[in-house]
Amino acid sequence: MRSLTKILRDPALWALVGFNAILIIQYQHDVKEYTTIVWLYWCQSVLLGIFTFMDMLTMKTGNISVENMTINNQPATAKDAKGCFPWFFLVHYGGFHFGYLIFLFIDFKVTDINFYSFKWSLLALAISYIFYFIQNKIKYNQVKRSIGAMFFTPYLRIVPMHLTFLLPKFFHWQPALTFLVLKMAMDTIGHLATTPYYWKHDTKPEEGYA
Repeated sequence: MRSLTKILRDPALWALVGFNAILIIQYQHDVKEYTTIVWLYWCQSVLLGIFTFMDMLTMKTGNISVENMTINNQPATAKDAKGCFPWFFLVHYGGFHFGYLIFLFIDFKVTDINFYSFKWSLLALAISYIFYFIQNKIKYNQVKRSIGAMFFTPYLRIVPMHLTFLLPKFFHWQPALTFLVLKMAMDTIGHLATTPYYWKHDTKPEEGYA
C-alpha cells in the first residue's frame, strides 16, 4: 500500500504516462506521425542517459557504494569510481546512441518530422526527467547507492522500450497503435521497476520528497 501511494503521487511517472498518451493520440489522428514518434523515443533515451550521467557525476563520494567493484583489477574506491564510471557511461551510452542515430537517419527522414508536435512533446518529456532527477537527489541525499547498478539501469529501460517500435521495421510490419500502447506499457513498467524508492521501506520521513 505504501509503494502504491508513492507511485500515485509521483509527478515524474504521470508526466511520462502523459507523454506517451499524447503520442498515441497523435498517431490516431495521423499515422504519418510515426516518424515523429520514433525520433521522440530516441530523444527520450538520450535524455535518460544525460540525467543518469549527471546523477552519477553529482553524487557525494560518501554515498557511492563500490562493493565487489574493481578498476584496473584493483578494488575500487568511491573517489576512483566517481572519476571513472560517469565518463565511461557517457562514452558507452553515447556510442550506442550515435550508431542508433545513423540507423534513424537512414530509415526515418528528419524532413518527415512534425516539428510542432515534436517540440511540445519533447518539452513534456524534459519536464518528466527533471522531476525524476530532482526526486532522486532529494531521496538519495544521504543514502548509499551502487554506481555500477546506476550504469546499467538505463539499458534495462531503453532496450525493451525501443524493441517495441523497431520490430515493425525489422520484420516489415506496418507500424500500428498496438506497438505504441505496448511501448507505453514497457516504458511505464521500466520506470517503476528501476525506481528503488517505490519498493524500499523508508527509515526516515520523506521530507521534501516530490
